[in-house]
Amino acid sequence: QKNDENGNCSGEGIEFPTTNLYELESRVLTDHWSIPYKREESLGKCLIASTYLARLGLSDSDENCKRFMDRCMPEAFKKLLTSSAVHKWGTEIHEGIYNMLMLLVDLVAERVKQDPIPVGLLGVLTMAFNPDNEYHFKNRMKVCQRNWAEVFGEGNMHAVSPISTFQKEPHGWLVDLVNR
Repeated sequence: QKNDENGNCSGEGIEFPTTNLYELESRVLTDHWSIPYKREESLGKCLIASTYLARLGLSDSDENCKRFMDRCMPEAFKKLLTSSAVHKWGTEIHEGIYNMLMLLVDLVAERVKQDPIPVGLLGVLTMAFNPDNEYHFKNRMKVCQRNWAEVFGEGNMHAVSPISTFQKEPHGWLVDLVNR
């Protein structure tokens, strides 16, 4: 399996990164958890591989991929988004989680193209879109990282930050997530 400069898998023989899954499970499914938040680490690699397999229609038939999507990934995002520890983490970690959320949206977008409807994945997406979770509350002052009007055309965005002068919280990262 070869990775290009963006960390994307190429080649016919895609294999789910089982070693990364085991490492992730040992770090996520424990009381003293520590979740890797970089693209080149276990969560990122498993998300990217799952997205690739979903694009090929193979994510449900690969046992390790299914195990990741059904058990490990939902728990990882639950901890990253809803734990009170969120408020102690620095900028680098928050930006890493932002990137993992974008990979999650990519995965769901690929997987919903096939039956059956991935109810579990949509549950994780629901959690990721909840503006009241600890992560989005902590990052409510962030502005969008991308000009979505350039992507969709003015007035065609799926989400925009409130423009009201009373609303001082742009929730830009959540807007980015919805538009992604």
